[in-house]
Amino acid sequence: MTYRSRPAITELLLCIALTICTGCRILPSAGQAPPKLHHYFGNTHSHTSFSDGKGTPAELIELAQKTGLDFYAITDHALTKYPGYTPANYEFTRHEADRLTTSRFVVIPGFEYSENDGPGAKGHANVLNAASTLNATGPNCDYPRFFDWLTHDQPQPVVASFNHAGPATYNAWDFGTDLRPDNVALFEIINSGKPREPGFYTALDHGWRVAPVAAMDNHGPWRITEADYRTGVLAPELTRDALIQAMLDRHVYATWGKNLRVTCFVNGVLTGAVLPKTDSLDWTISVQDPDTDVPTDRITHIKILGPQGVVVTEHDFDKHSVHWKTQTPADLPCYFVTVYTADKTDAPTAYSSPVWLK
Repeated sequence: MTYRSRPAITELLLCIALTICTGCRILPSAGQAPPKLHHYFGNTHSHTSFSDGKGTPAELIELAQKTGLDFYAITDHALTKYPGYTPANYEFTRHEADRLTTSRFVVIPGFEYSENDGPGAKGHANVLNAASTLNATGPNCDYPRFFDWLTHDQPQPVVASFNHAGPATYNAWDFGTDLRPDNVALFEIINSGKPREPGFYTALDHGWRVAPVAAMDNHGPWRITEADYRTGVLAPELTRDALIQAMLDRHVYATWGKNLRVTCFVNGVLTGAVLPKTDSLDWTISVQDPDTDVPTDRITHIKILGPQGVVVTEHDFDKHSVHWKTQTPADLPCYFVTVYTADKTDAPTAYSSPVWLK
């Protein structure tokens, strides 16, 4: 069973370019008025006292809401080694997520599949919006089993991410299986304040269609109020269903800036898409930081990159709002965008979702 909706080729050809406005974008769609896409910022990875963190789900959720996040995920380790992690407590977390979700703030329940020691690769992954959990240390539970569970055992849409991974994680990405479920759509290119670019490049090299996210991976209230890095999601409305679908569609980006907005269209569709083979790519890249009174938030440079971070083209800027149109060849399997700001010139401030070519 798959939950990702893929636009038909005819729909791709009908897509129109980006319409700029403050805080929203236009996503074209065939046969109906294009919905407005809004930028929502949040955290995809956290732990409570139910596993190896501190604080109740409600305490962390309420703090995240007060801090100004648009969404927050609770992803405790689904391991029997933690006495507080039980099916009943996971149901309680799901109940709290429903109770504390409002029209202005969304809570996403989930869990971390972690500390697995099976033969099918070692490494951690989050599952967001899961109706139940899977213990990675259970009998015969390896990554092929996990992928099968993600693909066939879900009563509702779920999205999974690779967590704090490097080039050698998951048996150096040799899973012993050709399964690459569509709902494994995210990669933590930022985790707990550390960049994870080499792992992201390796995942792309091994054929994974994953988009970059920024995860606090906080084990309690810390980082919620101190950290500025965010996962940005482009969605038509602030609901759990809309956010999960946007993540499945890879309409996300990772940013070190708490409100930096990044939108990239390629041949008329948002990055995150898989495009038919073509000779060239037409890019429309829009980046805005609303803090125009903060000089260090100016956008200074944008790069379009290919596999392993090879630079395809780049351009300098010096302002808080950038709208850049350019064209590149289409001879690589995937491309993505990095954004630099005045306060962070030694490394990117933001990473867009890739676009892939068949």
